[in-house]
Amino acid sequence: MFASHRRNPVQSAVFGKGVVEAKVRYVKRNALQGRDEELTCWEDYGRLAIYWRDEVANVRVHETTKERPVDRFQKEQSLLRPLPAAPFDTDEMASVIVNSHARVNFDGNRYSVPPDLAGKTALLRANASEVRVMYQGRQCACHLRSYERGQLIRHPDHHLEALKMRRRVRATEIENQFDALGEEARRFHLELRRRPVKTSVHLRRLLMLVRVYGRQDVVAAIVRAHEYQTYDAAYVETILLQERRRRELPSPISPRPKRQELIEEIDLKEPDPGVYDRLCDHGEQEETQ
Repeated sequence: MFASHRRNPVQSAVFGKGVVEAKVRYVKRNALQGRDEELTCWEDYGRLAIYWRDEVANVRVHETTKERPVDRFQKEQSLLRPLPAAPFDTDEMASVIVNSHARVNFDGNRYSVPPDLAGKTALLRANASEVRVMYQGRQCACHLRSYERGQLIRHPDHHLEALKMRRRVRATEIENQFDALGEEARRFHLELRRRPVKTSVHLRRLLMLVRVYGRQDVVAAIVRAHEYQTYDAAYVETILLQERRRRELPSPISPRPKRQELIEEIDLKEPDPGVYDRLCDHGEQEETQ
């Protein structure tokens, strides 16, 4: 009995793998070799591929067929089947959860989506040039794909919509937080609403002063401003700073996170300016000694 020359599945797989790897080696050693400085972006590779295919690879005599591929293609072109009408889907697809800032993470970057999708699961589709976000079968966002890392790619419409939504939600929260400072704050709030100004702007600024200087000092400045019947956050801050200069106290620095969208979600304990005062007193005592 003669041994069969038919390859088993394992032999066929190994043979196919070797053929593919040989083609890869050929491209690396002929098309890409020594071109590191020329190939700096994806478009450079695309231009090189077209040039190398038409000017080098397809005009050489093939070792097996003994013909140039460009001539062989002319003979076989009429026998080739047409490409399908629908393009082949090569998109990368991933299920993503939209975070609380209406962002989705993909390939080391963050892409914005409409803020009403926060907390929901969406489908992300990415090709070589675009990143699209789908929800319930409809496209909600489309961005140019970034191949860098750590980037925030944000659509202006998403940012504007998020700001509008945040203002609607935060307006009530800001008023409640300010009123919780006490009776003096509520009286100031009432008088402020009677003025032709944006109440939320002043309340937000006063709450930031509370974060920096503490409730006690800010409320005392509010009481002084109420005595002078001047209802303005900048005036309250001026009174506060004047009092600290009179007491020869330093001014703490307002916290500024690296990512601006996190500023509203930072939960800080009420500061105690007395800590700074004690540090200064201790330093003065050491100098005296």
